[in-house]
Amino acid sequence: MKHTYNKLVRDRVPEIFESNGCKVEYKALSDAQVLLALQEKLLEKAENFAKRPSEDEISDIFELMDAIIDKFNYEQMHIDYLKLKNREAKGGYTKNLFLISVDDERVGSE
Repeated sequence: MKHTYNKLVRDRVPEIFESNGCKVEYKALSDAQVLLALQEKLLEKAENFAKRPSEDEISDIFELMDAIIDKFNYEQMHIDYLKLKNREAKGGYTKNLFLISVDDERVGSE
């Protein structure tokens, strides 16, 4: 039975299927194509984690983030700097705060 996936996978996935006797069809994406595929994969992994939180899903997200940093030519040190800068300016997620609404008196209704 043929299963169609049409998604980015880890490097060894085709090899793993082949070692189990499956016929595998795959291709290498261009640099431009992989940028979009990484973004789609991040959404997929985030949805997986939302449905079934686990350390395994988090490890996949971290691996994916490493690939995104590499393929988008970001600098890990700069990402770490931005994390610290944002934490200082806006705080972290330690207080479990859930924002319900904001009544902004500066904006008038017309």
